[in-house]
Amino acid sequence: MVLRISYLQTATMEKDKAMEELSKVKEAEINISKEIEEDKINITKEIEEAKINISKEIEEDKIKISKEIEALTNQNNIQRETLTNTETVIKTSIQTVGIRKSSVSEESRSFTASQSSNSQIVTSSVNNLVSSHHEQMQATDVSVTLKDGTAEGEEVHVEVSDSLMFEGLKGAVSLRQLIEAKLLDVDTLNQLKSGQKTMADVQALLTVFTSKASAIAGVYSESSKKKISFMEASEKGFIAKTYAIEFLEAQAATGHIIDHITGETYSVQEALEKGVVEEELRDKLLDAEKAVTGYIHGSRTLSVFQAMESRILDRHKGKKIIEAQIATGGLIDPKSGIRVPLAIALEKGLLNKATLQSLYDPVSNPKGFHNPDTGQKAYYGELLKTCVYDVDGQVYLLPFGNRHLSSITLTRANRVSVISSSSGAEMSTFEAYRDKLINKNTYLLLSQQESTWEETTLADSGGGSLHILTDHRSGRQLCIEHGLKLKILTTVELENYRAGLLKINELADLLILRRTVLEDPHSPIAGLWDVCQKQRLSILKGYQQNLVDRLTLLRLLEAQVCTGGICDPALGDKVRVTEALQRGLVDETLARHLQQCEQAYYGIADPQTAKLLSVGQAMQRGLFPRDMGLRCLEFQALTGGLVNPETHSRITVEEAVSCNLIDDSTALQLKDEKNHSKSLTCPKTKRKISFKEALDKGVFDCHTGLKLLEATKPHSVGVQSFFHYIWTYPAYLK
Repeated sequence: MVLRISYLQTATMEKDKAMEELSKVKEAEINISKEIEEDKINITKEIEEAKINISKEIEEDKIKISKEIEALTNQNNIQRETLTNTETVIKTSIQTVGIRKSSVSEESRSFTASQSSNSQIVTSSVNNLVSSHHEQMQATDVSVTLKDGTAEGEEVHVEVSDSLMFEGLKGAVSLRQLIEAKLLDVDTLNQLKSGQKTMADVQALLTVFTSKASAIAGVYSESSKKKISFMEASEKGFIAKTYAIEFLEAQAATGHIIDHITGETYSVQEALEKGVVEEELRDKLLDAEKAVTGYIHGSRTLSVFQAMESRILDRHKGKKIIEAQIATGGLIDPKSGIRVPLAIALEKGLLNKATLQSLYDPVSNPKGFHNPDTGQKAYYGELLKTCVYDVDGQVYLLPFGNRHLSSITLTRANRVSVISSSSGAEMSTFEAYRDKLINKNTYLLLSQQESTWEETTLADSGGGSLHILTDHRSGRQLCIEHGLKLKILTTVELENYRAGLLKINELADLLILRRTVLEDPHSPIAGLWDVCQKQRLSILKGYQQNLVDRLTLLRLLEAQVCTGGICDPALGDKVRVTEALQRGLVDETLARHLQQCEQAYYGIADPQTAKLLSVGQAMQRGLFPRDMGLRCLEFQALTGGLVNPETHSRITVEEAVSCNLIDDSTALQLKDEKNHSKSLTCPKTKRKISFKEALDKGVFDCHTGLKLLEATKPHSVGVQSFFHYIWTYPAYLK
């Protein structure tokens, strides 16, 4: 019995123990279930948060990508490197999103199946967008073959992006179009590709061919210092209305209608809508604009020359347009909207040599515009060179008034070529550049319209070399060595010029601005001033151009050599006959004749005593021709006094008598002006004049301080215009 009770107690205890264990197991199961549930909730929350974050990041990436692609599409000067960087940023963003998405999937695949699917769709869309953008970039890469510019002209292949866009006359111009127009060379393309040149640098190089406001925008009133439109000028009576319309047609035919106030440029339609031009001019201006947009002939778009050849455009009108386009930067190719150089225009069939040659022939192509300041007919290029440049509107204006600002004269070193319409300031091109009112590109462009400088080497009397800057338009010359000697040019500036950092126009303007020129009171007639060409000429060149006759040539050169030397009106030098012969100031025949007159300045040696005699003394002893001697004494007396051959100083006639340099009878002859023969022919009026009258007519040249005589000749055609053509476009006759 006792044993049974013991078994029951043991069983009860084991049961209780089992129940306790079971209870613990159940409690553990409950805890595990709670933990699992909590883990589920936490994972769910994490997944939801990850889903939200991923969605936000993907959406932000999509927006960022869209903005970048839109910027790439709309921005003309974006470069290929920018596209590559953008692609890298996009791919990095996608990889980051992929990593985060993968991390969430590892925590719970079952709860992220749906979200992963959505994320893959979005990621796929982004990848497709990037891939499309990459393909577009690759599609715009072009391979071009260019000549390397060497003598052999080897072909060079250059990979460039055609997505690079530049400003043109009628909107954006692609790099491919510029290459096809041969406006960019291999070196420039490589520098652009490597980053050595920026888009702005290249755009600056193309200014002449792609800039807009290069035509004449209006009229500048010299009296009021205000700028006015052509139509307003016609209303004020400055120019005829028909002439005003011609200038507006020239604007339309060379690129744009220009607002003379702001400098803004418009198509003809835009100008009509904004009221820049009157509605009555619509048909005329739209017809003129075809020179830019092209003449439609069947399925073809023709240039001006092609339209002339196809007889859908009057030849006279066509030549007038072509001349204006060349003057404003080059012929316009209507297919690309780019001005092209003459060589390229000839190559592309936009012009032929015969038409180019006849552009400046007044017979086959009469001057089609009128200068409001002088009333004379002129070519458009001639008028453009007389314009002033307004720094406020950045436009060219034709000056009108009594001050003749645009005229190049002997008394003004530099003409007024730049104005500020807001302040009324008037200045030269270099002054505007120095005061930072215009940039260097504008300065060089304006300066090259006014002058054409070239450096040459000249042998001096000592056997050395002089480096001479010559302006072929005005006939001025400047000596670099003289500039260094006078300390108006520094060695640093010269080194910069030799290194190409200082342009020849800048160097010339520096020398002109810093020089101090004084009038030479003893100056004979040193040369001629061609009134029509605005150019300084030596007496010999004047004779060669039929401005003076042979006798006038001889007498003026005699006057020069017996008063100090043959004058070089370009440099302002006076040199001996031998050096004058080397410089081309005299020929050999003249040199032989003038060497005897030269003795009148340096003295005549007495063959018996070797004493140096004056002209008067040599005449008395029969050692010098009397008629030539009297002329030399007259020339000396009229230019400041007789020359003492020992000191080269000037003395009066009375002093010469007291010093026994001349006798009394010779003195009387010199004082009596009736004895002064009128052996000269005035190069301007063509009337007979004496040397004294020539001196009275002479004008001191501000460039040299020497006296020049104004000269004109009857206007000739044909031959003269042909030589003008050769001088302007020599390369295109070959």
